[in-house]
Amino acid sequence: MKMNNFIATAVAATLALTSCESRQEQYEQDLLDACNVKIMSDNYVKTTAVSSCTGLDTSFTVDFGIAYAVNVANLPGIDDVRYDDYEFYAMLDGRKVKGFQNLKDQISNRAQNIIDGDINVQLSGHTDLAVYLLHENMYKAQFFVENSNGQIFELQLKEVY
Repeated sequence: MKMNNFIATAVAATLALTSCESRQEQYEQDLLDACNVKIMSDNYVKTTAVSSCTGLDTSFTVDFGIAYAVNVANLPGIDDVRYDDYEFYAMLDGRKVKGFQNLKDQISNRAQNIIDGDINVQLSGHTDLAVYLLHENMYKAQFFVENSNGQIFELQLKEVY
């Protein structure tokens, strides 16, 4: 009888430890899964140009999205986005894209500064968490964060709004 009680106690203790370990692993995985990318997609810059002589209208609109990283501080090696070194970027057609790089040829510096100021307010001063992408590139990009130790984490696109 004592042997059965001992076995039952040992099994229960093993299950409890295993359960704690799996809960800890699940918690850590949930933290990593909470890191993702969202895109504000309803953005555009319209340039109006009409010839005063011929009336020719050469106006154009550049539609773009602003991809931003969410919960980056959950990643290993990043405790505080204000002080820790990290890099958020998108990979697009095999090249790394950061900040306004994908829009440089389409939007003037003046427009970029205005947009950056607006986004700076929305992201509480963390424009390093934003990548600006043309609409046609929003779903083609892959998103990554590299911490100061050189570890690279791929972030999933969770929402486009």
